[in-house]
Amino acid sequence: MFNRKVIKYLEEWHKKSNRKPLVLRGARQVGKTSAALIFGKKRFKDIIHLNLDKVEHLRLFREPVSLNEFLTIIKAEFKKPIAPNETLIFIDEIQNSPALIKLLRFFYEERSDLCVIAAGSLLEVKIEKEGFSFPVGRVEFCYIYPMDFFEYLEAKGEGELLQILKDARTGKDMPDALHQMALKHFYEYAMIGGMPEIVGEYIKHGDVNSIKPLYSSLLTGYLDDVFKYASHAEAKYLSYAIDAAPLFAGTHFTYDKFGGSNFRSREMSRAFSLLEKVMLISQIRATVSKDIPLIPKEKRAKKLIYLDVGLVNHRMNILSSYLGLTDLDAFYQGRIAEQIVAQNLYSLFIDSPARIFYWSRDKKEGNAEVDFCLNFEGRAIGIEVKSGKTGRLKSLCIFAEQNKKSALARVYSGKLKKEKLNKFDMVSVPFYLVPNVLKIAAGA
Repeated sequence: MFNRKVIKYLEEWHKKSNRKPLVLRGARQVGKTSAALIFGKKRFKDIIHLNLDKVEHLRLFREPVSLNEFLTIIKAEFKKPIAPNETLIFIDEIQNSPALIKLLRFFYEERSDLCVIAAGSLLEVKIEKEGFSFPVGRVEFCYIYPMDFFEYLEAKGEGELLQILKDARTGKDMPDALHQMALKHFYEYAMIGGMPEIVGEYIKHGDVNSIKPLYSSLLTGYLDDVFKYASHAEAKYLSYAIDAAPLFAGTHFTYDKFGGSNFRSREMSRAFSLLEKVMLISQIRATVSKDIPLIPKEKRAKKLIYLDVGLVNHRMNILSSYLGLTDLDAFYQGRIAEQIVAQNLYSLFIDSPARIFYWSRDKKEGNAEVDFCLNFEGRAIGIEVKSGKTGRLKSLCIFAEQNKKSALARVYSGKLKKEKLNKFDMVSVPFYLVPNVLKIAAGA
């Protein structure tokens, strides 16, 4: 189990005077359970780990119970007292018990002194399918994604390098040796991805062949999950989307006949909506906004981002192509670079869902597109993922002209530096600083 940045968020949640039950959201195997247990062991005397994937735990809560009945059952089952600030109640896979989802509101209203964390991988679709909802205003949500690059470095024991990267600022030169060292680690991370079990296995053995079965197992597990939240009629569309989506990561797509299929737009739209809800994929929508707030253009083609770049590489069968890689910018037409940058951007948003767009000028004004665009600290941050001279970044320049309160960043394989893009300030950020790109861009 690795230390994750979400644990710091959990510690801040624990200190709140008006603390609400916290629900961890994320796809299967991204580390929700591990994060909760690491936090629990650091801060509590006891952990009540109620795992509703276990029949012996689920059978206890198939029917509605009162809060007092719940606490009585838990004490009897786990044979432990439940003490405020000494016991963490962790309800895993809570989507399996609508009764306990409804009960969360009473922890806030009647026993806010108790620390309660819940987690679930299929929450949104389970809620939609069975017609129940979370108690609005009585719970908080926290979002967990695959490990970002900084978490990967910490998992590898590269603490000194990690601190140097966290302290990196424009105007502060990075020695060539450290730059190359950081890039080497990043390309390795871009190869295997950030799924915690796979990272752990790779760190242990250092062998790509040892992790291939884990990728296959994960993808098979996601396919098996389809039948937990889809009707028989929907299953074929979902199964196809799960299998084909990694092949189109980092590209624009439309629903109609997706991936060369004969499936219609309506069925594939529904399939992608469900996969987005279980956080297996992200659909980056276009925006033409010239100011904050950024408004999506739903009818434009969307950009597809899969859960994790390692799964993409495995499905595309390109893991071996990373051996000896020295420049990620143009690797597979830049698709992999966009995928890895996007998943690191998503991981920055812990307490609320990320709202990431790509910026595209109105067609009547001519073609111009910026890879990513998002609101950060009241500014529209435009991010391009590409190599080359600054003079070639025409779309980013047009974006800056139309968005007066903007900040510009180019992510590439070079060093961190401030540059001029015509009359606009731009910061060029190396791939290995992507976890800090928003702060660097906004502060440059």
